[in-house]
Amino acid sequence: MKRERLDKILSHHGFGSRKDVKKLLHSGRVNVNGKICTLPDVSIDLDIDVISIDDEVLKVRKHVYLMMNKCEDVVCSNKDGIHSTVFDLVPEEYKTSSMGGELHCVGRLDIDTEGLLLITNDGQLSHQLLSPKKHCPKIYYAKIKGEVNEDDIKAFKDGITIDDGYLCQSAILKILSVENGNSEIE
Repeated sequence: MKRERLDKILSHHGFGSRKDVKKLLHSGRVNVNGKICTLPDVSIDLDIDVISIDDEVLKVRKHVYLMMNKCEDVVCSNKDGIHSTVFDLVPEEYKTSSMGGELHCVGRLDIDTEGLLLITNDGQLSHQLLSPKKHCPKIYYAKIKGEVNEDDIKAFKDGITIDDGYLCQSAILKILSVENGNSEIE
């Protein structure tokens, strides 16, 4: 049972800054469990208490889970001064939740990569999916300029060392096809 301040919940649900929310509360338009509430610091149990504004029940969102087909030329970053980000494509209504926690990408896809991307504010889920210790399998499909061969399959199996000296975990590389000197892999 996690309790939150009423003003924080309303602010995170798009009713403005804490100052704006205090004005809303003092207007008498906010009800908690059917009773007018004017105090911003009232402690709310999100699993039990019912909040309504102008007699409309607030749908409390603890976590946000979005699946996006990320297109090319968009980066997996919260902010970027040059390129559009995946968060520019997310509707405002999903960018806040009563439990807080900023939306983030579960993993990354490069700017020139497209495909399924999970966006959430659930840090525990992200950890379960991304932590190498959890061994959550991921499948990537790629078209490669140039041919991939048995040496590449062995390198993936052994673990590839990247530029900074980090040794990546072992992975399975499957060659799906080779045409005109280019490869399709999984």
